[in-house]
Amino acid sequence: MPTGPNGAPAPAVPRPGALLGRHPLPERFRPEGAAEAIAVLYQGAGYDGTRRAVSGSVFLPAGPPPPGGWQVVSYAHGTTGLSDRCAPSRTGLTRLEREHVSRWLAAGYVVAVTDYEGLATPGPHPYFNGEAVADDVVDVVRATRRLDPRISRTWLVAGFSQGGHAALFVGLLARRYAPELDFRGTVALAPPVHLPLLVEVLTARGDAPVSVLLPFLLAGLRTSHPGFDARPFLTATGDDLVELAATAPLVDVFRAAAGLTNDDAGTTLLSTRPEVATVLRACRVPVARLDRPLLVVAGTADEIVPVEVVERFVGDVRRAGTAVRFTRHDGATHAGVLGAGHDDVIAWTRELLADGVPAPEAVPGRFDLVDVTGDGHLTRDDHEAFALRLVQAFGEPPGSSAAAAVRDGYRALWRGVTARADTDEDGRVDQAEFSRWLDSAAGHDDGFDQEVRPLAEAVTSLADADRDGVLAAEEVVRLLRACDVPGERVPAVLDALDADRSGSVSVAEVVATVRDFCLAPAPGKPGHWLFGRF
Repeated sequence: MPTGPNGAPAPAVPRPGALLGRHPLPERFRPEGAAEAIAVLYQGAGYDGTRRAVSGSVFLPAGPPPPGGWQVVSYAHGTTGLSDRCAPSRTGLTRLEREHVSRWLAAGYVVAVTDYEGLATPGPHPYFNGEAVADDVVDVVRATRRLDPRISRTWLVAGFSQGGHAALFVGLLARRYAPELDFRGTVALAPPVHLPLLVEVLTARGDAPVSVLLPFLLAGLRTSHPGFDARPFLTATGDDLVELAATAPLVDVFRAAAGLTNDDAGTTLLSTRPEVATVLRACRVPVARLDRPLLVVAGTADEIVPVEVVERFVGDVRRAGTAVRFTRHDGATHAGVLGAGHDDVIAWTRELLADGVPAPEAVPGRFDLVDVTGDGHLTRDDHEAFALRLVQAFGEPPGSSAAAAVRDGYRALWRGVTARADTDEDGRVDQAEFSRWLDSAAGHDDGFDQEVRPLAEAVTSLADADRDGVLAAEEVVRLLRACDVPGERVPAVLDALDADRSGSVSVAEVVATVRDFCLAPAPGKPGHWLFGRF
C-alpha cells in the first residue's frame, strides 16, 4: 500500500470521472430550457501523465426523464482561449454555443460540457492535443451520471471547431476508455482536420487575412511540445499576437488580428517550415475507422476551416470503413455551422440512439488484419490508431511513460515495415508491396526481431500489473480483452502465446508472436490480437 508522510497510508487517487465537487452555475450562464445548471469538478487524466482535476458544466432538461433515463450529449466546445479566465464554467458559453446547447436540451438530452484540462484548474491547457482532451470529454459523462440516478449510460459526443477535433479523438477511443458507458457516435461541427493541409491552405497567400486559429495554435502547441518556438520566423507583430493568445480570450485575439495579413504576422507558408510541420503532424486526427457512426457538418463560407479540407477528411475516413454522413451548408460561416441544419442533426441523433449497438464485424482477412483503417494501404495512421486504442483501454494518460513507450514501439514497427516494403517510397504500403516483402522475408532473419522488441517490451510493461517482467495468465487475459478479443477465443490465444508452457508470457514470446504474425498473417495466428480492429 502506498504511504504518505510518517508512514501513514497515502490517500487513494480518485478514479477518472469521480465527482469532486458541484455548485449551481450563475443564472446568466444557463441556456434556455435548462431546468438545472451545475458547475462540476471531476477527476481527469492529465496530458503529462499526472492526475488532474477538470471543471465543467452540466445542464439538465426540463420535464421528467424518458424510460431508461436522460441520454447524454457530451458537448466539446470551440476555442475560448488558453487561460483560466476563458473556461466556459467561469464565463459562460458563447451566445451561439449556448443556443446550440439549448437545442439539445429542447430535444430532451442532458448536456455535459467539459472546460478541458488546464482551463479553470491548475496547469496549462494542452491545446490541439486531441488525445489529452478527449478523455476530459468522456470523464465529464462519468461525473454527470453521479449527479442524478435518472441519467442514462447511453451517450454521444458533439463538438464544434476545436471541440470537433476533440470529438473525433473521442470517437477513436471512447469505447475502449470507458467500456462501462454505452457510446453511440460522434457529431463533428466544422472540425479542424488534416491540420497540415489546413494550415497550408490558410497561409498559402501572404496577402490573405491571418486566421485567428494560428496565434492560438502557435501559443497552445508549446504545452504538448515544450521545445517548439515560433518566434524565430514570426514578425514582431506576429509574436505579439501569439503572446496575446496565450492569455487573452478569443474575442480579444479576433480584434487584434483584424486587418492583419499573413505577411504582417510572418505566417505565410507556415506549414512548409520543418519545425512547424512536425508538430502539426502530431496534432492530426488519425485517419482510422471509427467503430461508431460519424456525422460531419461543414459550411461553404467557413473562414477558419475551409470546406474542401473537411471534405477530403470525410472521404478518407469513409474509405477507412467509417459509417459517416456529411452535410455541407451553403453560405454557412464557421460559427454559423453551430445552427446550420440542427433539426437534421437531432433527427440523425435520435435514429442513432434508437438503433442500438452495431453487430460486431466479421474477422478481416490476411492483409486487412494489419490495415486497421481499411483503406487498402498500411500507413503510419494505422499504427497510431493501434497505439491510441491500446493505451486508452488501460486508462493510461497520454503523457505517461507507458503510453509514450507503446506509441514509440508501434512507430518503430511502422518504420521497420516501410523500410522493407515501401518500394515506391510513397509513405504507405499497399497489398502488393506487403506480399512481396513477405515472400522475400520467408526463411531468413533480416533483423525484424530487433525492431519488434521495443513494442513487445512496451506492451508487456503496460499489462504487467505486478511488475515482475512477465505476463501472468490473468494479465494476458486483461490485455486480450482490452484488444477486443472475443471471450470464447481468449483461452486459445493465451495457450498459443505461452509457447514454453511456463504459465506466463515473456517479452521473447511476444516478439516471436509479432514476428510470426507480421511475416505470415492469418486469423488463426496468436498475433491477431495485436493487429485486429480493436
